[in-house]
Amino acid sequence: MTVKVLLPEKLTICDHPIVKHNLALLRDVQTRPELFRNCTKRIAEFLFIKASEDIPTKQKVIQTPMMPANVETIPESIEIIVAPILRAGLVFSEAACEVLPSARIHHIGLFRDEETLKPVTYYNNMPDQVDKAEDTYAYILDPMLATGGSAIAALKVFENLEIPEHNIKFISLISAPEGINKVHTKYPNVKIITACVDERLNPDGYIIPGLGDAGDRAFNTEY
Repeated sequence: MTVKVLLPEKLTICDHPIVKHNLALLRDVQTRPELFRNCTKRIAEFLFIKASEDIPTKQKVIQTPMMPANVETIPESIEIIVAPILRAGLVFSEAACEVLPSARIHHIGLFRDEETLKPVTYYNNMPDQVDKAEDTYAYILDPMLATGGSAIAALKVFENLEIPEHNIKFISLISAPEGINKVHTKYPNVKIITACVDERLNPDGYIIPGLGDAGDRAFNTEY
């Protein structure tokens, strides 16, 4: 049974043809790890550009080879944090660094307990505080938004830093309606950017039709 998304206005689906093509390759069980990582990176670039559309800019005057010109740039006062959830989120962070090389990268290590389906934190190098929370924009990167447990755990880190919800984006390759609803029940102003919303979760908490375990497939650790 397909679950209805509660807050569709806080959900952006990036359905660009290149995204669709690479997502099809990711789903294919025959896709090898190297191609899987490359496809993930291509999709991540599209998703991150879409997610960062609302970063404020300011006008300034620069000198071109021909004449002065008015341009828009991201103010130096804006702090951008990219937080990949280990380990599959690492491929995402490579794409984010190419789009915004000045962003700070902070890793959050989570794994899912296969019995309880709840997240377990094993690593976190986030700062204890940020200087200007209102001017900080955060992007949490995780290929799969399934049960939403890992997403909630990561979002809690940014809540503790007092970064406004509307400055936080959660970016995923594939999302399940159950995970989307769980995030928006707890954090209704966090926008989710994804390449696709799949049908549902299976009893083991995996997205259907999904693509399997993104970390295992990206790093060739399937058994």
